[in-house]
Amino acid sequence: MITILGKATTGGIIALASLALGGIVGARYLSTRKVSAAERLCDALLDTEPLRKAARDLADKPESRLAECATYMVELCYRSTDGWGLGTGANDPVGYTRLKTHKYTQGAASVLTEAHVPDHVLNYTVTIPDIGEVRGVRRHGTLALDGLLPAYAVPETAQISLQDGYTAQIESDLHVTEAFVTGKARLYGVLTLRDSEGNVGRLNVGSDGVIHGTIAQHARIVGRFDGRLGESVQFKPYQLEAGDN
Repeated sequence: MITILGKATTGGIIALASLALGGIVGARYLSTRKVSAAERLCDALLDTEPLRKAARDLADKPESRLAECATYMVELCYRSTDGWGLGTGANDPVGYTRLKTHKYTQGAASVLTEAHVPDHVLNYTVTIPDIGEVRGVRRHGTLALDGLLPAYAVPETAQISLQDGYTAQIESDLHVTEAFVTGKARLYGVLTLRDSEGNVGRLNVGSDGVIHGTIAQHARIVGRFDGRLGESVQFKPYQLEAGDN
């Protein structure tokens, strides 16, 4: 009898814990403002400080320019996917363009919803006066499971053009999962970088949010990334000796 009672009590505890967990998730879902993927992306596009730095302070350091462009893209991806799942509202209709302008920088972003199936496709641009523009395409893949969590592939291509003729191309192969209890997305994958000055690079985002990578020119590494999603991304250029370029 004692053994049976012990098993029943344990089962009861598990059931109560499951109910409590369900209540937490339900309360979080009901209290979270629902925002469409296009709106999240439109807001994130306007945080253009890395691009302003690249255009104004780094004209003679193309590898650092590429690093700032990469920083902009990884932060764009993180901010526009954080809160997916619980906080995602209905998609914009196909053919609808969402527009938003930053009240201080006058940067203007637009996000066009091109398709819903089989992938959700967003075509976006942002123009920053006296700085340049960004054009890109993002795809939200179909839902799959990564362990016990729902996950989406989020491949993306973008070109960043600064007004003095510098361009950078960035391709991302990222995935995002939604943690139902914490409400925090987990973003991980790889960004591939190249620019009009012959620099190429790779930036890796681990499943724990740790960032690392390098930029190279003519097969020689000229700097290294490190950082963490949601905190900072830092690029440390190497001191090259005379004749190394």
